[in-house]
Amino acid sequence: MARMGQTRGEPVSDLLLMSKRLFVALVSVLALVLPGAAAAQPSTLLSVAQQDRHPAATFSASGADNATIYFATKPDRATDGSFLQENIAATDWLTTDELQSGSWTYESQLDPGTYYVMMNADDYDCFEQPTCLAGESNMLTLNVPKPPQTYRGSVMVLRGAHIAYLSLRVKPLGEPLPYKVCWRLKSGKRRCVARKVDGYSWNEYGADMLDVGLRGMAKRTTFTWYVGGRKVAAQSANTTRR
Repeated sequence: MARMGQTRGEPVSDLLLMSKRLFVALVSVLALVLPGAAAAQPSTLLSVAQQDRHPAATFSASGADNATIYFATKPDRATDGSFLQENIAATDWLTTDELQSGSWTYESQLDPGTYYVMMNADDYDCFEQPTCLAGESNMLTLNVPKPPQTYRGSVMVLRGAHIAYLSLRVKPLGEPLPYKVCWRLKSGKRRCVARKVDGYSWNEYGADMLDVGLRGMAKRTTFTWYVGGRKVAAQSANTTRR
């Protein structure tokens, strides 16, 4: 006979608690064995580098049947883990040989700048399995420096027209480049003109030319070109007026 204050519901509560624990354990087991119950395994980017603006990468993507590498100018990502489309600067699909070797080199050059790199790889043989290779890799950063540039200043004087043509050539140049050219007049006063060289390709040169009058110049004048306050070229010419 039950004592005063004891209820017959206590054994039922113990049974419910035991059932709940068994249910949690069963769910945990099913999460390990059922397809799609766990997140897929991503590939791994091990390193990124560049040589003469050609990017290269090493990676781990064992079993991958398909893979793509992406270069973006910003690290911003969509909810599925991919880069935002408007920031993608370059994309390349890896060959079977590249997937098997775990290394890749791009046949095209990238413009100088900072890039964020990711890889997407899939193993079609075990699609949607917990241990499958699928989805976006980790993200690495690649810095592509500007190539070495050469500067050449030149002067062409048309004494009959009292004009000197001053030219600056920069190779290679893939972006606008502000500069100034300076010289001293016969009075000793320094004169400068600020200009800009338009550049369109990091494999080609850019050039700019301006004309200045010879009035006030000495018989011989040295013209000096500056970029960012640094002297990059100088050229002297006979600037005597006829």
